[in-house]
Amino acid sequence: MAWPGIEEDELLRAALSAWADQTKELIQWIENRGDTLGTTRSPKQLMALGSFRTHMVMGLKALKFAER
Repeated sequence: MAWPGIEEDELLRAALSAWADQTKELIQWIENRGDTLGTTRSPKQLMALGSFRTHMVMGLKALKFAER
């Protein structure tokens, strides 16, 4: 996608920043739900959600190192 007057690097940084903000909000939402998530989901679903959360955290860490 091309935006007149905006460099590709700026677009990438903006997209990554938006992704990071949304990811942090989702992680916080999952953490705030805590044990209540277990009342509506199966053990396999909870394990999958935990794995998903772990991958989101790793993605944020990778972004942090990529920005150095």
